[in-house]
Amino acid sequence: MRIIHQLTGRLRIQLTRKEVQPWTKKNLEACARRTAYIYSANYSELTRSLLVYYEHQTNADEIITSLSENIAPQQSFSKSRALNLMGMLGESLLTEEYLKKYGTNFGTRSLVALNLLGNIKLNPHVFKKGITQLIKFHPTAESLTAVSVLAASLTLQPLTATIVMLMSGFSDYLEKLTSRQSHNFLYNSVRKNSKLIHRVENNEVVDVPLAKVKSGEIIAFYTGEKVLVDGEVMAGNAVINEANITGEYQSVVKSKGSSVFAGTLIESGQLRVKAEKLGTQTEEAAIYRLLAEAETNKSKLQKSADILAQKMVPISFGAATVTYLLTQNWLKAVGILVIDFVCGVKLSSEIAILATMNHFTQKGIVIKGGQAIENTAQVKEVIFDKTGTLTVGRPVIQKYLVAAGFSQNELLRAGAYAEQHASHPLGRAIMAENEKRGLDYPNLQIADEEVIIGYGIVARNYQGGNTVAVGSLKLMKKQKVQGFEQISARYAELNNAIYLAVNNRALGIVLISDQVRPAMAETIQQLRQLNITKITMLTGDKSAAAAEVAEQLKITNVKSELLPKDKVDYIKKAQRDHPVMMVGDGLNDSAALNWSTVGVALGSHASDAAKSASDIFINDGQPEVISDAVYASQKTMRVIKQNYAGVLGFNVSAIFLSFNGKINPVIGAFIHNGTTIGVILRSLLKLH
Repeated sequence: MRIIHQLTGRLRIQLTRKEVQPWTKKNLEACARRTAYIYSANYSELTRSLLVYYEHQTNADEIITSLSENIAPQQSFSKSRALNLMGMLGESLLTEEYLKKYGTNFGTRSLVALNLLGNIKLNPHVFKKGITQLIKFHPTAESLTAVSVLAASLTLQPLTATIVMLMSGFSDYLEKLTSRQSHNFLYNSVRKNSKLIHRVENNEVVDVPLAKVKSGEIIAFYTGEKVLVDGEVMAGNAVINEANITGEYQSVVKSKGSSVFAGTLIESGQLRVKAEKLGTQTEEAAIYRLLAEAETNKSKLQKSADILAQKMVPISFGAATVTYLLTQNWLKAVGILVIDFVCGVKLSSEIAILATMNHFTQKGIVIKGGQAIENTAQVKEVIFDKTGTLTVGRPVIQKYLVAAGFSQNELLRAGAYAEQHASHPLGRAIMAENEKRGLDYPNLQIADEEVIIGYGIVARNYQGGNTVAVGSLKLMKKQKVQGFEQISARYAELNNAIYLAVNNRALGIVLISDQVRPAMAETIQQLRQLNITKITMLTGDKSAAAAEVAEQLKITNVKSELLPKDKVDYIKKAQRDHPVMMVGDGLNDSAALNWSTVGVALGSHASDAAKSASDIFINDGQPEVISDAVYASQKTMRVIKQNYAGVLGFNVSAIFLSFNGKINPVIGAFIHNGTTIGVILRSLLKLH
């Protein structure tokens, strides 16, 4: 295929007759639309041209590569090809019968030659690549197959030659089918989550795919939505949570002229934003990049398998040569040639890794290839950041300490009256609880509100002229409020507390803390059952806040009030003893994620820096998949090693039997290719 016309986001591609032969117009268009990044396709049978529209942040080379993999004729298994295979098998059987009946005359030799041409036609790629690499003295698996078929034909073994081609073709087809479906599943799982965005067109809001948004267009965002572009606010006001940038609570008010960034969350209000940066800055594009990295990031075991497989090719040729020299028997030499380790050794790891990546993706995980899986299987210590990782990053009320003569509802009403214009997360916790209970409170006029930075809020004219003070203990002392010692003897030592007073009289204390993620305690328990010997919390928070979370989760190794550099120093020291997994989400975690043996970015709110530094990205933020990742990785490595041993054992046995004349080349081909197919099926079934 080649590009005959190109515009941004649009390609017209010329296809060859061979490329389109297995496809109908409808199926070809459907196949193109299933290709990553392409959302529309139209094929012209008259000109054999395919017009595709693709996501504009992608380049044309990526589109051609993806299309080539999906449309390549050798990857489709048509009825005509199946008939050709059956015809070749029948022709081989007839040729064998003619050889038995008439011996080796010109006619039977001609039939064997026709049989060889038929086998070459079944998969000319094998012979072209195999012979070319052999001439260059860099033989490959294709070289072994090609030479095996040629040798079998020269020794008048047409059935052996055809069986080798059939079994090799079937295992090759199964490998490509599995690989293609795995890759397509990874990409399509992301495309299913492709976001719609509110584009402003002629003062009307129209929902369009994020991929169609261009720089300079005006985008609307509303309460509860994630900002998906970097840009400038053109209109509106909103409170935005930027925790993914700072790693801590921080909400800011954005208005006209302010800058907003992709990944931040609008907690209240609405904005119209002029898009300035998109494409590679979006969450969707970041996931595509992670998937692209995953396809090339092989584990040490995979690399070792590739090296060993490549070394086994000349060994197989050498063994066949030695066999012939010792036995003067071409049949035994061919029997050695058809038994190679290459496919089985390579697939023992590759298919298992792909199957596990599929499993991860179904659980909302993107994992960057085989090395991440291998490292995860070896982890002995899991380290968690606190805010936004062990906790949800959203404070909630944990306890009420109310003065005599008042109720919790009265406490909440007074707090909500003062906090109704505030954006501080502790104040919003009061507002959320008030809304949950359905409590009413008067509207606070701006003239009656006094915000004392670093202290809290004083709100006047509450229920007939009363004054409400809400904030820190420093505010209460500044306002000379009395009575907190009667509410709690330890009130001066309380952390994460909001103090409330009416007319300089203590009303109560609200204790607020970040909520532990649901299922996190169970996840940590599962990790311990998976031979994780140490669970650690590293946080920049105060000791008291860290201790509270650690107590709930039964974490005994806690380091608090740390800078990002301190986290890195701890990880470097820990890795001297054992492999370490770090789980975090914020910009301040990215260095620690990068230095750890396995870095895990948790949640779609995770910063781009954390995603980039991580080996594993858990998109949905469910902590239970952390233990699932460890379990699946451990199981994958066991399956790979078992497959590896099986391939070596069966093929060595087959070579020994072939050398001693106990099996013929046909049985040898069945054993070799059957082992390869078995490795594929076992990996898929065991790791489903």
